[in-house]
Amino acid sequence: MKQRMITLLFVIGLFLLIDYYVFQAVLTVSQHWSDTWRNAIRYGFWVPSILSVGVLLWWFLIGDPYKVSATTRTLIFTGLAAMYFSKFFAVLVLFVDDLQRGFRWIVSFFQSSGGNTSPGEIITRSEFLSKTALVVGTVPFAAMTYGILSGAHDYRVRRKTVYLPNLPKAFDGIKIGQLSDIHAGSFFNKTSLSCLLLG
Repeated sequence: MKQRMITLLFVIGLFLLIDYYVFQAVLTVSQHWSDTWRNAIRYGFWVPSILSVGVLLWWFLIGDPYKVSATTRTLIFTGLAAMYFSKFFAVLVLFVDDLQRGFRWIVSFFQSSGGNTSPGEIITRSEFLSKTALVVGTVPFAAMTYGILSGAHDYRVRRKTVYLPNLPKAFDGIKIGQLSDIHAGSFFNKTSLSCLLLG
């Protein structure tokens, strides 16, 4: 029980740290937006995070994760993995920005004159990297969501005629079926799968 609690707190802390790090990009990108949109995106950003923490706490309180159905477990795991795997890419881009900012901060101690070195910039490097981080984090999440909602049941039947010169005549006209890459275990849809098998 104690070990599970420590693991839970570690995972929640890690998730919140990732969220806070990515939130800095949201703050940077939305700083010039109208009050309505700025507040909507800033408060809305934390809704999935709060839900994630709530799900983790609920999972801990039920004790045995196998008390819930396999579909529910899959939805929880897939949702958390997709969201934080995507945010991890955003963190990598933001980390590059923090590295160069830290480097400039160290260099500033050895320079006698400061000031803005690039007054003609339309967009600051920090803002550019923040926008890049959000895009980099959104793309894999969107791709995974599409794969789950659409691609998981996008079954296709392909018929191929194979010519083998040394094939015995007894095998001429024989039909062979191969099923591959169905991924029916995660989000099982009996109707879609039965249509595929009967088709």
